[in-house]
Amino acid sequence: MTTFTKSGRPKLSIPLQPFDYALEALGLLSLILMIGLSAYHYNDLPDTIPTHFGANGQPDQTGSKTTLWFLPVLGVIIYGLMTLLGRFPYHFNYMVNITPENAERQYTMATRMVRFMKMLAIAIFTFITWRTIQIAGGSATGLGTGLLILPVLILGLTIYYIYQSVSKQ
Repeated sequence: MTTFTKSGRPKLSIPLQPFDYALEALGLLSLILMIGLSAYHYNDLPDTIPTHFGANGQPDQTGSKTTLWFLPVLGVIIYGLMTLLGRFPYHFNYMVNITPENAERQYTMATRMVRFMKMLAIAIFTFITWRTIQIAGGSATGLGTGLLILPVLILGLTIYYIYQSVSKQ
């Protein structure tokens, strides 16, 4: 039996497909890698490390090496909150009216987009953590151009899901 929200949207449990499991695994592996990199390299780092990077990818602020833990902690929080968020797609905002006929498709796309965004956010944090360790250790001088591809992926993903949402209600 389907239950409905106060606004009339069906409350559905969206089963994960193999692709969803892959996104979850990539996000979790990236989170574990970020924490592992931080833990493994922490004692070898100098007392002062880069804490901020300018638009050109070069460090423009430094601080205590304990700031290396900021992104892993933030990553755990974001991962947890976005995982929780994905469990309630019937509360999301949609560009189309949600009906019993289109709810499963719309909810599936929306929860998959949340999983993708979660995985990409954690991947960005992992990349920045890895490059910070390299810069602090003297084997790199900046973030490089690798970071530029991730925001492009996020924008592209957002456009793709909006298009899919409105084109095939």
